[in-house]
Amino acid sequence: MIALLDGNNIVLNVIVATLEEAIETFGDACAECPPWVGIGMDINTPQPPYWNEPTADDNKATSVILLQETDWTQIPSVSDPSLSNPYLANKLAFDQYRNDVRQYAIYPVAGNITWPTVPTENWVKV
Repeated sequence: MIALLDGNNIVLNVIVATLEEAIETFGDACAECPPWVGIGMDINTPQPPYWNEPTADDNKATSVILLQETDWTQIPSVSDPSLSNPYLANKLAFDQYRNDVRQYAIYPVAGNITWPTVPTENWVKV
């Protein structure tokens, strides 16, 4: 069930197969509504206790995706001012982030993880 929202007010509950299907039908009004929200419930209602926590495999897959999204930071020329202008000045912050994420790829654990925050790119023009 997906709820169509007007602000935080539920206007209409719709049974659809996926959130993507609901967005196609109703637009972004339902994009932020969790699938467990029902009639008369606020969108901030927490997950029910029966909602499955991520498995170790789920967390491993997430860590691989997060690493792939920052693979570009490992290209040597990106952070070398003699090869790139502008260059990535905070490569070490990305290295630390990737190291923290990589731990879950190598040693996956089940449960909810507080993932590290991706550093903001700091580009310096020479």
